[in-house]
Amino acid sequence: MDSSELALVKANAEIKALQESVACLDRKLTQLLSVPSPPRAQLHSAQTAFDVLTGPSMPRSRSTATLDRLNAQSTVESEEVAMGTTRVVMHQIVLPSDSDTLGICFGGQVLGWIDICAGLAAKTAARGPCVTASVDAVHFLKPCRVGSVAIIAAMVNRTFQSSLEVGVRVEEEDMMTGARHHCCSAYLTFVSVMARPAPGRAAKPLPKITPGSPHQREIFRAAEVRRQERLAQRNKLKSDPALAAQLAESRLQPVTYREAGPTLAPALQVGMPAEGRKHSVTPDFTLAHMTQLIMPQHANSLGITFGGQVMRWMEQCAYIAASRVGRGGHLLTGSMDGIAFTQPTRVGDVMYITAQVTGIFKSSTEVMISVCGESPTVREVFYCGDAFATVVSVNRTGGTVDIPFTLEPETAAEKQRCAGSHSRRHERLEMRTSLMAQQARRPSLDGTMRSASKTAI
Repeated sequence: MDSSELALVKANAEIKALQESVACLDRKLTQLLSVPSPPRAQLHSAQTAFDVLTGPSMPRSRSTATLDRLNAQSTVESEEVAMGTTRVVMHQIVLPSDSDTLGICFGGQVLGWIDICAGLAAKTAARGPCVTASVDAVHFLKPCRVGSVAIIAAMVNRTFQSSLEVGVRVEEEDMMTGARHHCCSAYLTFVSVMARPAPGRAAKPLPKITPGSPHQREIFRAAEVRRQERLAQRNKLKSDPALAAQLAESRLQPVTYREAGPTLAPALQVGMPAEGRKHSVTPDFTLAHMTQLIMPQHANSLGITFGGQVMRWMEQCAYIAASRVGRGGHLLTGSMDGIAFTQPTRVGDVMYITAQVTGIFKSSTEVMISVCGESPTVREVFYCGDAFATVVSVNRTGGTVDIPFTLEPETAAEKQRCAGSHSRRHERLEMRTSLMAQQARRPSLDGTMRSASKTAI
């Protein structure tokens, strides 16, 4: 027998052994199908064994079809996950680089921590990548200071068809005394990438969250109420094209592609006015622009920009805009209204953030922030989202400082942006009062009940 015949015999023997192995695996998978509720671990081990045996280039066989039926059966059954097991806790030392000149942590930094912690909780529950879809309004009740520990705790409150709500509570711990206080809370909505079908991949349903304690059942019920409110707001814009067009016209536009006009408005260099009088200023004097190149460290594993990173830049831009009229005081972010991210930016994209003061009150300002993106390969700016931030002027001891300006809008767009500032402020104050009352009835992270702080920064 020559060498070619020997090679042929050897190849036939290998093929026969491979066919026997596949047949054996077929029998094992058939046995698994006969079991009413096959364990997930057993299914995963069978799939792994099949993948290792056949490899991606092998032709489809009866084993592949059997495995597809197993996968379909497993995806229909949505598992249940206890709410408490979705908790994620982060401890962050507040560093000088995170804080302003008074040693108070920037609100945008806190928002960034909130998004990271909430994203980890969402990813843990979904067992797959998730992206930030929206963030409800966040009110900063007390600040985090340099040298303290910021404790960020997130938990999945409820899952829906392809989205899930995550609640986050932030507390500060004094490293010298051990005292803790509640800083802020937030509710974020994430979308599971795996929960939606894709070419070559079936949808992976989200697990059902099961609350255990009465407190968790209250959180579970409230999550559905908040979801319906978000859907109602979205449907309102869809059903009212005139309102949607009006909001689109009022958005702030980046300076990049403007053909005329100066790059910046003149600087406001004025002294403090006489008692009882204030300087008048138009909104365009407060415009602030920020342009960012999305780098890998700004994005998740899918290359999509972190929602918390976007909010951090938004807060910085709002801070700069408010500083144009907040002369004589120190500025702190009091709240950030809810934001829905309509379109994501990715690594390599350019992000334009524009902020302008739309309301001046006694010691606080309302700042509108609009976010746009642009792909480097397509010269077209797309809208990402916008929000309103409240920035408060205080002195070094925490007392409020009157803002020495009044706002006088001139153009139609400026008047439109400023028109609802007083009603929005009234809604925020009501929401803040309600939030403080709710937090007084909820336990702290250590399970104890503490009275709500009355500090209104």
